[in-house]
Amino acid sequence: MTSGAARLTLASASAIRAAILANAGVAFDVVRPDVDEDAIKKAARAEGLTLPETAQHLADAKALAVRAAGPVLGADQILSFEGQGYDKPRTREEARARLALLQGRPHTLINALTIAREGRVVFRHLEEPRLFMRALSPAEIDAYLDAAGPDILASVGAYQVEALGARLFERIEGDYFAVLGLSLHPVLGYLRRAGLLAF
Repeated sequence: MTSGAARLTLASASAIRAAILANAGVAFDVVRPDVDEDAIKKAARAEGLTLPETAQHLADAKALAVRAAGPVLGADQILSFEGQGYDKPRTREEARARLALLQGRPHTLINALTIAREGRVVFRHLEEPRLFMRALSPAEIDAYLDAAGPDILASVGAYQVEALGARLFERIEGDYFAVLGLSLHPVLGYLRRAGLLAF
C-alpha cells in the first residue's frame, strides 16, 4: 500500500476472503455489512433477475452498505446447478444432500465483486468458474464430512477446495480465487490503477 493512501475495506466477515487479500500483501480493514441478503434474493426472484445479476446485486449492496475513507470491497457467491441457485448449507444433513446432488456432475460458482467509493459503485467484476465433482459413494461423502468438520458449512457447495475438498474434484475450469470466493486479480488491478498498491 502506498504511503498515506486510504486503506481498502473488506465488507465481509468471510475468513477465506480476508486470507486471500492478506496473502497477497493487501492492507485492509474488515467491516461486516448490515445487509438483508434474503430480502435482496427474494426481490431479485420477483424481478426475474438471473443468478449472475442476483450475485452482482448482493455484492453491490454489501459494498454500498459500508462507509469508509477509501474503497470498499463487497463480494457474493452463488452456486448454480442445473439452473437453480444454492446458498450455504445450514446443517450437516444439508451438506450431505448437497454433495450427493453435485457428485458426478458439473456445477458453476457465480462470483461477483463490487468496489464502491464515497457511496457509489466504481468497479464490478463477475467470474463463473465451472467445477467437475467426481462420482462419490455415500460412504465417501460421510468420510469427507467427518474429516472436514463444521467448516464446510461456510461453503455454498459444502466443500473447501483449498483443503480436503480438493479430493472431491476431477478438475476445475476458471479462476481458482473465484472458487474460493474472491476474484483476486481484478481487485489487485483496480488497486494498482487507483494508486493504492506500490506494485
